[in-house]
Amino acid sequence: MRDIVNDFRKSLGLLTLNTSQAVSALTDEQVPHTYCWSPSLVPKPDDWGEHINVSGFFFLDLGTAYTNPPQDLLAFLGLDNVNSTEQKLRPPIYIGFGSIAGHDSRRMLDVVVDALKQTGYRALLAGLASETDELPPNIFKIGNVPHDWLFQHGL
Repeated sequence: MRDIVNDFRKSLGLLTLNTSQAVSALTDEQVPHTYCWSPSLVPKPDDWGEHINVSGFFFLDLGTAYTNPPQDLLAFLGLDNVNSTEQKLRPPIYIGFGSIAGHDSRRMLDVVVDALKQTGYRALLAGLASETDELPPNIFKIGNVPHDWLFQHGL
């Protein structure tokens, strides 16, 4: 995200910002922003200003139009009707970071990989890992897969 913002700033003739400058600007200027989780799940903290909103979840209902999932995803989920070994494994868990992976995404990825190794769980990983990261076979990196399609398959 930082690259997109800084490229846009450059196109306007503005200086680029590092992460701490950007966070300070958001705070100092009280830039309005919204967190998309349910306030029933995690209420908005009392010390957050009026410029910060907790809106609730967004549901896009894209699963009905998702008709051609990648074959390797179907195999990992055990939906390919070919790989009987995968079908006998417990369903994977979903781990998603969206655009919020923290300041040290490499360390966070290492923690996730280690936790899955220790627990023996399989996981679908959205975000965090780059295309060049080699992940163990119990982790499948997904791209743009509608969550409503994904979660109807036993997750």
